[in-house]
Amino acid sequence: MGTPDFAVPTLLELVAHGHEVVAVYTRAPKPAGRGMKLQPTPVEQEARRLGIPVLTPTTLKTPEALENSARTMPMRPSSSPTA
Repeated sequence: MGTPDFAVPTLLELVAHGHEVVAVYTRAPKPAGRGMKLQPTPVEQEARRLGIPVLTPTTLKTPEALENSARTMPMRPSSSPTA
């Protein structure tokens, strides 16, 4: 699912070079700060800004996660970069 901070420049480069990014997988938002408000990862924030769907499964190894992935990417992607 990638490292959230490290993944932002990679995501931006993929988009800048015209690649179609169909979804971003990242961890779910975690509580942070004094108010313990849910904070999305940096890559989630950037993906949402770019209008890219964000998925936050707890694991990619369950049948449900695989089914969700298949629905998100009905056509087989040419690559699945991980950062």
